[in-house]
Amino acid sequence: MVNLIRKDIIALKWYWLFVLGYGAVFGLIARSPHSPLIIVMLPAIMLTIFVSNIELRNKSMLFIGSLPVKRSQIVRAKYASTFLYLTIGIAMALLMQLISRSFPDEVFTLNGFVLAIGTAVALLYSSVYYPLHYLLGPRNSSIISVIMIFLSSALAASLNKSIDLSRIALPSKLQVLIGLPLAGLVLLYVSYRVSLAILSRRDIEG
Repeated sequence: MVNLIRKDIIALKWYWLFVLGYGAVFGLIARSPHSPLIIVMLPAIMLTIFVSNIELRNKSMLFIGSLPVKRSQIVRAKYASTFLYLTIGIAMALLMQLISRSFPDEVFTLNGFVLAIGTAVALLYSSVYYPLHYLLGPRNSSIISVIMIFLSSALAASLNKSIDLSRIALPSKLQVLIGLPLAGLVLLYVSYRVSLAILSRRDIEG
């Protein structure tokens, strides 16, 4: 499984610079109240799509399917990559927050609530994307993935705007901070089981 994740990391190549550049744009140049949330969650979404497009272009999944690799390892590697991409987004947001402290007039609010929403939305995206990817095939799922980016961004912005932690009592606040990522993890596990069931009954498509 580790080698499959390493394959995706190597395949991304210059896409890493694109993600870093986008983080710098939203974190330093085009900063807005939603910038911390965008930086946290979008790397997981963007890199997932980038890898799928690279695999489609290079036909790499056909090659992997010919190797002595279990279907469960292929699926598990994809879902494990979500946590790697999410960690990169969180690290970028923390870096932007440190840089923003050098500019007292600039506000970059990264808190537990932003991290909880960003984590939950990123996990939700992967939970929906991968079953569709394996069910519809990489060619058909690419269009859906673009639509899901806008829906995920709209959902995250709506949650960030509608829930005010300052008006929530401490127990409820902790429930929000813990409950959102936990719900995302539960959905991700259910999604993993669904994706594994789908791929075990289908041929691997390039």
